[in-house]
Amino acid sequence: MGESMKKIFIIVIIVITMLLLVSILNNKDIINKKYYVNNDKYFILVDYPCFNDKNIDNHINDYVNNTINEFKYKVDTYSYMYLDYDYSINNNVVEVIFYKYFNINNKVNIDSIVFNINNKVNIDSIVFNINNNNIDIKEVSITTNYSNIYQNDIIDTNKKMVALTFDDGPNYNTSKILEILNKYNVSATFFVLGSKISGNEKILEKMDKYGMEIGNHTYSHKLMTKMDNEHIIKEVKDTNELIYNVIGRYPKVVRPSYGSFNKKIKESINMPIIIWNIDTLDWKSHNSTKIVSRIMNKVSDGDIILMHDIYSATVKAVDIVVPKLISEGYQIVSVSELFYYKNIELENGEVYGKAG
Repeated sequence: MGESMKKIFIIVIIVITMLLLVSILNNKDIINKKYYVNNDKYFILVDYPCFNDKNIDNHINDYVNNTINEFKYKVDTYSYMYLDYDYSINNNVVEVIFYKYFNINNKVNIDSIVFNINNKVNIDSIVFNINNNNIDIKEVSITTNYSNIYQNDIIDTNKKMVALTFDDGPNYNTSKILEILNKYNVSATFFVLGSKISGNEKILEKMDKYGMEIGNHTYSHKLMTKMDNEHIIKEVKDTNELIYNVIGRYPKVVRPSYGSFNKKIKESINMPIIIWNIDTLDWKSHNSTKIVSRIMNKVSDGDIILMHDIYSATVKAVDIVVPKLISEGYQIVSVSELFYYKNIELENGEVYGKAG
């Protein structure tokens, strides 16, 4: 073999190796790690990814540790910190977007920090793009009240419909999702936790003002299939009362924690039970691209789509997927709207995962 052929052979091997590495990294499951501290002085919840790549993970671990230490030095200013993320992999570049949330006098200070990490043996650089924004978590001034959840003026029953649903809120990301939905004039159903309503009443009022449906997702998010009838009823009733105290109406639908149900739950809950048929797995991936793909690759008329308004990647995904769905002829509605316009009567104690 001549020298020129050897060089070509080596180049081909290098290219194939790089393509294999990129393919493996793009298709492997990213592990979502958590760091959690809750004491009398402060609250910390950190979500961050592990790529099982020493070069990448060392940089991420350094960033996470530095962020936690920075927060601990400022506990007189901040009482809590959340660190959430979204990520993507394009060619040989891994991009991880971290969202830092610090509270200051009922406001959330957000730092969006982007890592562009070149996937080579020696990482070339990490680029930081920092944007500081203050969001007032009590910013809503209520001037109107939606009393009718059915948007008769915009729904065409001859067109396809899907319901977007969001679990486990309200929290610091919910208002951002509400603004996106309002921008496109669509509604959705938010299954809220009773334990998260106190201190977030303005967010529920904003949901109501924007024409969203507020559903019951139990009080504590404990697995109710392990509970007795008395505790099942209490989980739902307490949350119903908390929702009523904020918006003046009881929720029409309930989603058991984890979507788990059995005969005892169906007999104990005197409300229609809503689950889903498309799970975006946003809690697992923290990847807006994957969230959008899971929806667009599976969606059909009458689907109920599960997401969580507590993840930053979900916020970005919603802003991408809503116009995509609209462009493909879908009307995006709440759960109750979906069944109403499909002429399906929801019955108490029955389980629904799709309309039709």
